[in-house]
Amino acid sequence: MDLRIMAWNLWELRGDLPALTETVRDLAPDVLLVQETPRFVLPTTRLRWFARQVGMEILVGGFGGRGLAILATEDVAARVIRRGMHPVAQQLSDLNSTYPRGVAAVRVSVPGGGAVVLSSIHFALQQDNRMAHAEHVKALVRSAGAPVIVGGDLNETADGPARGLLDALVQDPAGPDQHTFPASAPTRRIDAILVSEGVQVRDARAVRSTDAVDAARLAGASDHLPTLVDVSL
Repeated sequence: MDLRIMAWNLWELRGDLPALTETVRDLAPDVLLVQETPRFVLPTTRLRWFARQVGMEILVGGFGGRGLAILATEDVAARVIRRGMHPVAQQLSDLNSTYPRGVAAVRVSVPGGGAVVLSSIHFALQQDNRMAHAEHVKALVRSAGAPVIVGGDLNETADGPARGLLDALVQDPAGPDQHTFPASAPTRRIDAILVSEGVQVRDARAVRSTDAVDAARLAGASDHLPTLVDVSL
């Protein structure tokens, strides 16, 4: 089973919406792991609008989704065994720490038997909260009983302490030079798709442009660039 997985912080749909939707359509992912979906004004309606624009179905997300969502093609949606959203408690230290955090996950059957777990995450800006979130993800990966693909906005680079907690279980197959932030002049890879054993990676990279959307337009779609992996299971 071959899958194209894309992860993207959508900046609550505040950027160039045509560039945003054209990028997703052009890259044609099977699964889109989303961070920063709309949370306050008609969150479910706006997420449904976006899903329609890119020809995908919402597996998890919308009202109460803690800014996370997982979208997929009809073929992948038909293989979903289980889906859910797990809240992750945060220590409140400033206004930024009030943003709700969690883990969105779906279990998808694989042809021939078995399954894969797909998860969207968005780590906090505060290191202590990122560590708590990473511990939660670590437990989820260990208990999955299947290969895991987890991706999103991690708010730290590969040498960060929260990423270090996950290194033994999931790895970023893209190179450290595949920067994603800030979108207008990327210098850091703080967005990544991490894969566990049992996932064969055919390609992994940050997306800087597509055939339909040049670099300047893509930089206006969100403050983050998307990241992409092609895998076989």
